[in-house]
Amino acid sequence: MKNKTKLLIRDAFFSTLLSSILVFLLALVVFNISFLNPFYKAFVDFSFLDVYYAEIFHNTTKVNTDIVLINVQNKNRLEIAQMLKGIIEEDPKTIGVDVIFRDKKENVFADSLLASLLKKENIITSYDIEDNEIIFNHSYFGKTEKNGYIDFNFDTETSVIREFNGKTNVLGKERLSFASQIAKHYLNGKWQKFGYNNRLKRANTIKFFGNYSTFQYLVFEDFLYQKKNIILKDKIVILGYLGNPTGSRTDIADKFFTPLNQYFAGKTDRDMFGVTIHANIVNMLINNNFMLTFSNFWLGVITFLTMFFSTVFYMKINRKHKVSYRTRKNIFQFVVSVFILGFSLWLFKYSVVLKPVVIIFGVILAGSYFKYYKHFTRYLKSKFKIKWKTYLK
Repeated sequence: MKNKTKLLIRDAFFSTLLSSILVFLLALVVFNISFLNPFYKAFVDFSFLDVYYAEIFHNTTKVNTDIVLINVQNKNRLEIAQMLKGIIEEDPKTIGVDVIFRDKKENVFADSLLASLLKKENIITSYDIEDNEIIFNHSYFGKTEKNGYIDFNFDTETSVIREFNGKTNVLGKERLSFASQIAKHYLNGKWQKFGYNNRLKRANTIKFFGNYSTFQYLVFEDFLYQKKNIILKDKIVILGYLGNPTGSRTDIADKFFTPLNQYFAGKTDRDMFGVTIHANIVNMLINNNFMLTFSNFWLGVITFLTMFFSTVFYMKINRKHKVSYRTRKNIFQFVVSVFILGFSLWLFKYSVVLKPVVIIFGVILAGSYFKYYKHFTRYLKSKFKIKWKTYLK
């Protein structure tokens, strides 16, 4: 009996090792052959965790009181300057301007007013990175160290924004993102306490709070006739484009796919404006409320172990229940897949991200690949006369 158990464990280990190598080689083929690339892109643009996000945030009534969004719509520079002046007068702690003024206009008064306002100590400006080139505001508006890039991440393979790069090296200089600069100014001394200088060097999963309607937001008309907006005092205010009119579903300018998309399968409409994604990242940073994501190494270890124990089960029932093997295998795969999905969703509720697709894929493949191991051992024995005892019949 002990002998059989040892053989079973050894065979399951080598079978899992063989299947892992084959899966790795298969992944290299799928990811690198151009005509298969659309399948890869479709794979990375879907996550079962999107189902959780889409359900929990749909029709939510919660409102974030720390961050206020200002919709610049299609307002001209003078109108934006008037809004910015009204905002500054209400004494918010930090103001982020997600608008890039690339050139100087003929309206000297509007540009001079903007230039003077953008130099305020509590204002964070933005810039874009295009083809390894930095697009700043025109030099007339001043160049300050309190600016950040508006790119969320630099992964060109996926169109769904799930992660962000808070700090990266651009043209030989380490730079902070727009959202990171806003949080750094707002947090002041807490920035170092939270260890963000090192933590933001790697990609982090965004912990979404909600779409634009879960934040307090204002439009140009709210600043007419010198209206007072007391909700701005000591808050974080971010100016950016929120559609014209605000929240327009058909307006896709500066709009992205996110896990909050109501249609998590077969997404058709982009669901979140860029300024709202920045607001979600800022909210996560100021509250030090991160998602803990299993690294690829630990995901690989968990997948390997799950495949190993699954292979042990497959080999046992294949030997003892020849007739009902397929039925038992299918039931096992269904139960394990449901458990892994449920477990990953449970972890997600506690801000831990475990990607279940790879693990489930491994469990299903292990049910077929151990037979290749069986044929492989037979080939070795017949071809090279190797005395290789095996648990498999």
